[in-house]
Amino acid sequence: MFISREGPILKMLVGGSENRLVEQDFSYFTYSREALIEILHSNRVATDDEILLPNYLCSTVIESFIPTTKNIKYYKIDDNLCFDNSEIISLITDKTKLIIFVDYFGVQVRVDDELELALKANDILIVKDAAHSFLSLVNDGFNKDYDYDYLISSIYKNLPLQVGCIAIGKFNRKFEFINFSILVKRYGVLFLKNILCSFGLQKNINRGISEISISDSGPVSYFYGPNIAIFYKELLCRLNLKQIISEKQDIFRKFNRFFCNNLGCHSVFTQKRVGNNILQAYPIIFSNQSDRDEMLNFLRNNCIDAYTWPTFHKTNCDDFLWSRILLLPLDEKVLKALHNFSSLKE
Repeated sequence: MFISREGPILKMLVGGSENRLVEQDFSYFTYSREALIEILHSNRVATDDEILLPNYLCSTVIESFIPTTKNIKYYKIDDNLCFDNSEIISLITDKTKLIIFVDYFGVQVRVDDELELALKANDILIVKDAAHSFLSLVNDGFNKDYDYDYLISSIYKNLPLQVGCIAIGKFNRKFEFINFSILVKRYGVLFLKNILCSFGLQKNINRGISEISISDSGPVSYFYGPNIAIFYKELLCRLNLKQIISEKQDIFRKFNRFFCNNLGCHSVFTQKRVGNNILQAYPIIFSNQSDRDEMLNFLRNNCIDAYTWPTFHKTNCDDFLWSRILLLPLDEKVLKALHNFSSLKE
């Protein structure tokens, strides 16, 4: 069985009544990049406007901005996946229109008062990129730790639904579109990966996984194909998210126990830093790419979808973090494989 990043769909727990998501006023999109495009349109972001983005960021976010403005400045993200407030403040000009803060791998970012005041004083739109932290938002009751203008979150990166993004904020109109065609394609790809693994051909999956990926693509139009938003919402609002969160927390503790004794690498986040957040994947960091790739290749050969992140855009290609961070699916079978890898290293 191919161990995918989000887990098997049959393990999703459907309850008999609606969960608290039904109380939230969401807009629904197939992917987060579509929500970003609508944020730009709703706020009339122009070619002259500047955007502030972290330098550790997937190409799809940048590709959402490029058709509107190429004036992008990048602020640095360190080994702890944190930023420097003073650096961001120094990047602000009278042209700065929007900034994005990323909740990496499920851990929600904290924006201190000084930085928030500086952004608000300059009328800069604040976007909380919670693509990885849907379950953290649910566990936190969607409370706002800082005063962001928009929130976007990719549900499918936390649950095995393959598509679906929710967004909160003022759009020009209400959006409820989830593309059924893309859903079918993504499940088709997952099915093929399982077939390859069942025949021992897993080496053919993502052969270039150890090489940095660079993209210069543009965003695609998304208003095509059958819309299944109404069915998607019905399913989402009936998932037993409380139990899913509890299971994620339990497996997170088991991963922590394993990596506290592993000298070759360590968890990016401490238990204190994670707090009540729910990890989307378990990020570990190595001292060099060679050690990372050794574990990565072992896990991929065992049909485990361990992965590097992100795919970079050509305007922002930096391997400082990419070369050393590895992301592990939070699954008991992954832990078993890790124990086997440890035994081989002894």
